[in-house]
Amino acid sequence: MKSTNKKINVCPTNSKNFLLKTSCLISLLLCQTVFADVTMTGGFVSDYYFRGWNLGDGGAYASVDYSQDGFYAGTWWIDDSTGGNDGLETDYYLGYGKEYDSFSWSVGYTRYEYTYVSDFEQELSLNLTYGDFSFDLISGDDDDGAIAEDYSVFVATYSHSAFELTLGAGDYSDLDDASWTWAEVSFSSELANEVSASLHLGIKSDDLIGSQDDGYIYLDISKSFDL
Repeated sequence: MKSTNKKINVCPTNSKNFLLKTSCLISLLLCQTVFADVTMTGGFVSDYYFRGWNLGDGGAYASVDYSQDGFYAGTWWIDDSTGGNDGLETDYYLGYGKEYDSFSWSVGYTRYEYTYVSDFEQELSLNLTYGDFSFDLISGDDDDGAIAEDYSVFVATYSHSAFELTLGAGDYSDLDDASWTWAEVSFSSELANEVSASLHLGIKSDDLIGSQDDGYIYLDISKSFDL
């Protein structure tokens, strides 16, 4: 997962810094396995879509997630190949939440980094869930090294059994006529050996210059392991 403003300019990368941060986070997660839930997920998407935007071709992804007493943290990677920029996107996230019967809430922070550009995005989020309905309020900034562009996103989701419907809207507050909306439905199923598969169909509409409305479809196959 990542922000909507995909970067395609190749920039120098501090690979040692990237590897250090990733290894430190993994070590932090793994050393707590006795006291908390730690899971690892591996998967593949036929196309990389996020919040209605096509952010890459098909690729493999993986994640490590830690949770304990309402606190969660994790990291997610995908082999990202948009615009010929073969490389890795890495997301770091953490947050805290509580559950009360059919109602739950959580607050979180997410940072998106790339091995092929120096740009990054970061977000603060609030999630409210009641029964099958979930609402996310997101405030973020997109830093390209020269200027940070603020943006906001609202997402409403309905989930029941294997079906999920998502409606979303986003806006770049520093740019005129820079908003978008999207709708997506997905159907999920568990295959053999606890492998999960989901089919996603969506459509996006936007006012951004040089962009266009489009419909999309992609397949997501994954498997999770308890560590």
